Amino acid sequence: MKSRAELEEILAAQRANRRTLSPVPTLRKRGRDLLGALAVIVILVASGVAMFFAVQWTTPKPVSTETTSPSVSPLTSTSTNISPTFMATPVAMKVCTDIPDGRLHVRFAAGDGSEVRGYLTEGEAVQIALDPNSELDSQIIKGNLWVRISFPVAGWVNARYLCKSE
Repeated sequence: MKSRAELEEILAAQRANRRTLSPVPTLRKRGRDLLGALAVIVILVASGVAMFFAVQWTTPKPVSTETTSPSVSPLTSTSTNISPTFMATPVAMKVCTDIPDGRLHVRFAAGDGSEVRGYLTEGEAVQIALDPNSELDSQIIKGNLWVRISFPVAGWVNARYLCKSE
């Protein structure tokens, strides 16, 4: 059996070895942790960039098939209260579906076949968008007048469901 002094020497040697070897595994572990964190950051940035470009490439752009001008306007319908006199300035209008708790589909492009971008509720105020020539940005699709709105959701709506704000 070993004496107390010998055991204390062995214990001191083991402690000394532990102190000198201790930083190496810690540095290696920290290096792996930093490398893992860097990999996560790179993956997040790459997925964000990929998402940005995916949205840019898949968002349909409105295609003009037929436009109206102030001299030719199908706005003589009694259910639509839009007049061609507001062409020079943006106009605030409101949703008038005449359906209690009704909602109006805002679409990516003019026409019933386009995907729905959002919804507007009955009585909600909208801002009619103008083209670069300060004219009504509109299209006639299957006999229906579609106008582009810029607020609260940018997109296209059927003008039949809009009326002047009071």
